[in-house]
Amino acid sequence: LQLMPKAPSLPGILIELKAEDDAPAEKLKALAQAALKQTEERKYDTEMKARGVATVLKYGVAFSGKTVEIAVG
Repeated sequence: LQLMPKAPSLPGILIELKAEDDAPAEKLKALAQAALKQTEERKYDTEMKARGVATVLKYGVAFSGKTVEIAVG
């Protein structure tokens, strides 16, 4: 998910989601980190930076049923 701010002075937000059935807590932590790493490797912030957005908040979210783990970068 990409949330583009209306003004470049506001932060943009990138959220990468990962899901897996019946994943233990350790696996969810690893998936959340992998999701965050994916936002950096694939340069999902390129469009925001091209529009002058200086601050981009990045989140990797992994979930299994109702259990969620979030990595922030």
